[in-house]
Formats: sequence, structure tokens, C-alpha cells
Amino acid sequence: MRQAGVERRMMPRVSCDECHSGVPDFEITHFGSIEAGYRNLCSRCYNEEVARRSGLTFTHIAFLPMELPDANGAGHRFHFVLRLLGTMLSLAAIEVKGGGREGYEFQVHGAADADPFDLMTRLLERMRHDLAKTYLVEGDLGLAISGTTVRGQLTCDPESADYMPVLVIDGREVSWEQFGRMLMTFEGWRIHLEIQDPSEEV
Repeated sequence: MRQAGVERRMMPRVSCDECHSGVPDFEITHFGSIEAGYRNLCSRCYNEEVARRSGLTFTHIAFLPMELPDANGAGHRFHFVLRLLGTMLSLAAIEVKGGGREGYEFQVHGAADADPFDLMTRLLERMRHDLAKTYLVEGDLGLAISGTTVRGQLTCDPESADYMPVLVIDGREVSWEQFGRMLMTFEGWRIHLEIQDPSEEV
């Protein structure tokens, strides 16, 4: 595990309308209302605005990016985004590849007054636990399910005409068609599908 304060590759930056700093797009919140208009706020300015409106005392923590290894020893670089969501505090870990958001994502929640460092401890435990497992394997016919259990994240391809689901398994994107072909290995078997909140243990 190592932290780094300097990016290996530049990511596209979006300017915050409040402090005018440039941040990755996943740190921006489109905040406001139809009546008052909307502003693009970085996580720090967003948290300060939510705290002010909620009458809360809040100190924003900007966690440094971190790289963690998976079960095969490959490194995965994560950026952390802390957001105050009214009565709840959220901490997300977002994997970045090639200058963009891609791969694993993790999230934990706590009360609005939770200690961000406690959330980070919980988040790192979950990340290490999940990164130590793999569910896919390269088989004779291509990518396949290594056992009888698969865990991952539901997302989508916004450029797809039919807007079909895309799964992130083992930190890699798997199309709905690819996953369907993998499932045909188990034709005739029973299946159990459980969908959970991103912050829940799986």
C-alpha cells in the first residue's frame, strides 16, 4: 500500500464554481434548484454549503489517492470522495485508470457527525477484503466464472443505443452479452440474484 500526492497521468479537470479549483469530474456535485439555479461544486465547497444550510459544524478531509493490490498482485489506484448528505456522511473510493473513472468503486456511510478517519478505516477493510477475491478466470473459450458465485457492481454504457447494463467484476467491465455467455456454462442450474446498496457488505 502506498499513497501518492502526484498524479501519474493528468485527469480531465472541472472547475468549481465556488472556489474555482480544478477537480476530477467525479468530485463535482451539480448543486442547487430550478428556482435558484445550479452550481458545480467540488466536494469541499459542497460539504461546506450543506453544513451551512443544515446548521452543522463540519471539517472537510481531503484524503490522498492510494494504490492497493488485488489478489493477483496488480495495483489499483483509488481516489476518495467525502460527501455530507444531510444526516449522513458518505466516503467513496473510486478507481482511476488512464486518467478516467474506471474499475472498482467502494462506499461506506455513517452519521453526519461520524469521524471521517473511522469511515476510512472501515472503507479500507472492505476494499482489502474485496480486492483479495476474484470471480472470473480466463478459460479456453474466453472469460468465465471461476466458481458458482459472482459479486460486482451494476453500471451502464451511456454511449450504448440500447442502454444495457454493464457489470464491473474484478475491477473490469463485463458487458451484459459477455455475462450472458458466461452464464450459459450453467444452463439448467438455479440462480439467486440479490441487489444491495453500494454501502452494504456483500
